[in-house]
Amino acid sequence: MAVGCTLSALHQTPPQQPTWAICFPAGETPPRGPTFFWAHVFYFSKVLEFVDTLLILVSGSRSRRLSFLHVYHHAVVVVMCYVWLAAAQSLFPVALVTNATVHVVMYGYYLLCAVGIRPRWKRVVTDFQIMQFVFSFLISGWMLRLHFNGSGCEGIRGWCFNAVFNASLLALFVDFHFKNYANKKRLAQNKDKAS
Repeated sequence: MAVGCTLSALHQTPPQQPTWAICFPAGETPPRGPTFFWAHVFYFSKVLEFVDTLLILVSGSRSRRLSFLHVYHHAVVVVMCYVWLAAAQSLFPVALVTNATVHVVMYGYYLLCAVGIRPRWKRVVTDFQIMQFVFSFLISGWMLRLHFNGSGCEGIRGWCFNAVFNASLLALFVDFHFKNYANKKRLAQNKDKAS
């Protein structure tokens, strides 16, 4: 999906509008074409992830407890992807590419775990997710500059919802990072000093 999203965004970008993937010209971007096809595929994949989360919750499986971050992310990301499509939201091609790439790394990690290999780079997956959100805010600054200094970008209200959601996810992933990596590292260092 990451490759399809990338190639579609590159293919659909008009030569006379090199910033198209960042700022859809207001009123000039109908929600169709290869990038929107991949946005629909991505949206349906998020619906499947949400259904999977619901099935885990309904099953009451104690072997796999779900965090608030997991449930919140899978519940709201479906709405966010719908907004991308309904509002022809600017910047979503960049979000598609970055998020699909992060998921390749994450599901690669989970695949290795499922076949009995415990990679030592679990923290890299979390760091990569955090970097994705930081990048989204950096590129959003560019989009906002284009929006306010030009003729406007399509789907700016959808972007506002997306920005609030991304900020909440960034806070939750940073919290997860500190609880799972920073505190454990600090405890290990204190244990070494005590020895």
